[in-house]
Amino acid sequence: MQNFLTCRTQRDKAISLGLLSLLSLGVAVIISFVCYIRIGLTSLGTWYSLPWVGFVFTLGFIASAFFVFRHEIKSKPENLFLVIVLSTTCFSSLSFGVHAPSWDVGHHFRYVVEWAKPNTEITLTTAEARMAYGPSLYDQEIEVYAGFEDQFTYWAPLGLKTLNEFSQALDRADSFIDGRTVKGSFPQLYQRISSLPASLVYALCTALGVPFSVKYMLTRLIYALIYSFVTYFGMKQLKSGKMLFAVVALLPTAVFIASDYSYDYWINAFTLFAAACLVRELQTPDQPITSKKAILMLGAFVLAFGPKAIYFPVVLLCLLIPRSKFSSAWSSRVFRVSVVALSLLIAASFAVPYFFITGPGTGDFRGGSDVNSTEQIRFILSHPLEYFQILFTFLFKYYSLPTSREFIGLYAYLGFSSRMLWLSVCALITFTAITDKSEFDKPICTWKSRTGAILINVITASLIASALYVSYTAVGSETVAGCQPRYLIPLLFCTLVFLSSHRLAWPRSSEKLKTLYNAFVLAWMPFVYMVGLWQVFIRFLY
Repeated sequence: MQNFLTCRTQRDKAISLGLLSLLSLGVAVIISFVCYIRIGLTSLGTWYSLPWVGFVFTLGFIASAFFVFRHEIKSKPENLFLVIVLSTTCFSSLSFGVHAPSWDVGHHFRYVVEWAKPNTEITLTTAEARMAYGPSLYDQEIEVYAGFEDQFTYWAPLGLKTLNEFSQALDRADSFIDGRTVKGSFPQLYQRISSLPASLVYALCTALGVPFSVKYMLTRLIYALIYSFVTYFGMKQLKSGKMLFAVVALLPTAVFIASDYSYDYWINAFTLFAAACLVRELQTPDQPITSKKAILMLGAFVLAFGPKAIYFPVVLLCLLIPRSKFSSAWSSRVFRVSVVALSLLIAASFAVPYFFITGPGTGDFRGGSDVNSTEQIRFILSHPLEYFQILFTFLFKYYSLPTSREFIGLYAYLGFSSRMLWLSVCALITFTAITDKSEFDKPICTWKSRTGAILINVITASLIASALYVSYTAVGSETVAGCQPRYLIPLLFCTLVFLSSHRLAWPRSSEKLKTLYNAFVLAWMPFVYMVGLWQVFIRFLY
């Protein structure tokens, strides 16, 4: 008994975590029984609600991980971080069932189905069409249980029974052909790269005859797994700044996005990984950068920006790596030319089709009938100073504290968590950005790097806003429509890690205090996410 409770070896950790997981499950069942005594049967007629059981179990499992990895919280916090991010994303992904609470889930599910059979036209089943395009006239039975007025009304506190009936209706509808089709296109392969792993899972589940509701959930689970492991390996790269990295990776909105169909999970994860590789190189000026490390870092950036090439300026941060890291002046020049070339190639993957093949067109229909991309470009070119004022005014609000709530505490169509949770995360981001430093950060916290990071941040945000002004905003509008604050998430770590100074590092010498510092950060972030998820979603599932 005493041996495995010390959690010194991998075997002891595994045994301890397994036993504590069983204990957590037991506590979850007991709490469910108490809820049954006080509240009564669920809407399904059962004495327990699986989402409620899973919620309590997940909290217990995370608490167990703190005990198991208590000796590593200071030296290897990434091990505990992996348990936390896996637990929160996987629980969320499974608890959503066939519900689609996140942004544009139908579009992203359609991208998955498009590549389930590459470059062939796929005829959708009624269930696939419902989840890809929203309500239709093909199967009224589904809509009886959906409780949705239209495809843009995603959530109401319907309870377990209604959502379960919706799931069963989808399973039945999956045996009927809808008539609509989707088709993957190889020229779009780079833009669809984030959907390919899910397409593989979906194709495998289809071949095995898995019911649609289960197939839909299993496919979505791959998003949570990829996000968790990519960010874990990203944190491992760092010599310092791991808690700032953890706060950004565990932002409630970022975790929520990684729990459903999207491509933002991919951008967030690989940008964090690539930025961590870059910071590691800057933190170790005496260690030469190898070809393998350079390829890994640049390759991660290339992967990250496939779905949204508009982030291409971020790659230019790699130019901060000093000449002393290279074995020769020639190697340094080759690297810098490669950085600029890759940045331009990423930009070209978006710009060439947009300006030379398809053209700007009329814009995104979701922006309204007054959107016309061609006319908007003419407006910008003919009124450059007026547009600059519009952009400046928008960015001033975009970077404001109130706007941060939308990339910290917003659970898409489910709504916001409480203001206190949002403000606590704002305080923690500020605190870790200032204090999560060490002597390793002396080479990176320079005025050159700070200026470069801020400039890249503003340029990228301006490009994002401009793209949406052209494609999503009414011609001549005095603001930018559709530019959601969550688009700033990939830029956070890339900017904040450069802003403070190694002189502000805290705590400096106390190992116990550093352990408590890391433990608090790693405990508070999943607590905020889970409480927020309870507030907007889980509590209704009874």
